[in-house]
Amino acid sequence: MRTTRTPVAVGAALALLAGQVGGAGTAAAVEPPVIDGPVPAAGGLDSGPLRPAGPCRTTAAVLDPSQPPASATATDLADAWIHGRGEGQVVAVIDTGVNPGPRLPRVRGAGDVVPGRDGTEDCDAHGTLVAGVLAATEDESGHSGIAPGVEIVSIRQSSSVLRPEQRGDDPAGESGRMSGVGSLSTLARAIRAAVDAGAGIINISEVACVPAGTVLADDTLGGAIRYAAVDHDVVLVAAAGNVGEPCGDQNPDGPDASAPDDDGWDGVRTIASPAWYDDHVLTVGGVDALGRPADFSLRGPWVDVAAPAVDLRSVGADGDGVSDMVVDGDGTRTGISGTSFAAPFVAGTAALIRQAHPELTAREVIRRIEDTAIPAAGGHDHAIGHGVVDPVAAVTGVRGPRRPAPASSTMAAPVPDPGPPGTGSGGLVAAGALALGAAALVVVVLLRPRGSR
Repeated sequence: MRTTRTPVAVGAALALLAGQVGGAGTAAAVEPPVIDGPVPAAGGLDSGPLRPAGPCRTTAAVLDPSQPPASATATDLADAWIHGRGEGQVVAVIDTGVNPGPRLPRVRGAGDVVPGRDGTEDCDAHGTLVAGVLAATEDESGHSGIAPGVEIVSIRQSSSVLRPEQRGDDPAGESGRMSGVGSLSTLARAIRAAVDAGAGIINISEVACVPAGTVLADDTLGGAIRYAAVDHDVVLVAAAGNVGEPCGDQNPDGPDASAPDDDGWDGVRTIASPAWYDDHVLTVGGVDALGRPADFSLRGPWVDVAAPAVDLRSVGADGDGVSDMVVDGDGTRTGISGTSFAAPFVAGTAALIRQAHPELTAREVIRRIEDTAIPAAGGHDHAIGHGVVDPVAAVTGVRGPRRPAPASSTMAAPVPDPGPPGTGSGGLVAAGALALGAAALVVVVLLRPRGSR
């Protein structure tokens, strides 16, 4: 976390899309965002009539028992569960929805972009996988979410497979919006809905990336962040974003060493929101199984900590079983990787802290996570911030004798019956899906020049 600098004006419209913001970015002096925007009105997530554009994404288990998962197991987390597994804590997952299931038994909906739905359906699989990293109950292999005792409040505020119903064959529609649904304004309303639903922690595995120098329309988002973090003492956790889609240009690894007063904000190439709300959002980068910064994890002076983000395991797309692969509509399989899945590791840790130390404010919870993280050899940087999150040390204040994060398991996972992709426990859900791959959920900006009104 850092001290807020001079405010910057914001404005422009955004739409959800797994895609790239055009043009190579150049470094620019960037002023951090402010939170003095209006608080969004309650409700308003309904995006009108929507239609699926294809089959739902599925998941599969192709587990190698000789390789322990980078995601957590009950063995790794036992010392972090001395006060409980997050019981009594309410964590909102603002994403593509969450499919409840045997391993995600405590899910309630609090909002949906789809008319008449409540957020407890997930055609994209993304939100369910995020929820699994955070709160999956232990399975026979020992795999577990970080805080399996929490209650999940699910809000579907985005989808890359759903499309607004429209006339004609124009894929962008008359409005010029990209395919998919979800925007920074609906994200702002989703944050308010999560707070009003009683969440003490909010996980946001979504990011809007634009080139430095772009005017980003997140003033309403700033107001929602103030409503959550300041007015209602909610811990906000957000993914840093993934380079490539749409975060096209990687930011520097750290400040300019030759400039003693450089804090890194003057060398930014890509802005990521809500990650860049550094004073009020705990932003999470990604590391591999050895604790090294993932190449795809977007750097930035706003990155606070890091967590496992490569080759993870979670629940299946139906909230059951275990999966380590995402299966696209054409059968393509991709490992579960990305900063989208590092963020819930940290949100689950925050839930364990709030259970163990209910006297701590949201800011104190964030500081505890930062202060107990395992630092990089060179100290604080823009890849992993204060370091890799250690759930045991964050809860107990005591670091274990071995490197406790990224978590590893001594329990071999069972060899699955391969079967067709997505079949069996944890297999499929029905109709439309996010082009997930290794990418976080993203939003692409409809640009306008700085200074225009």
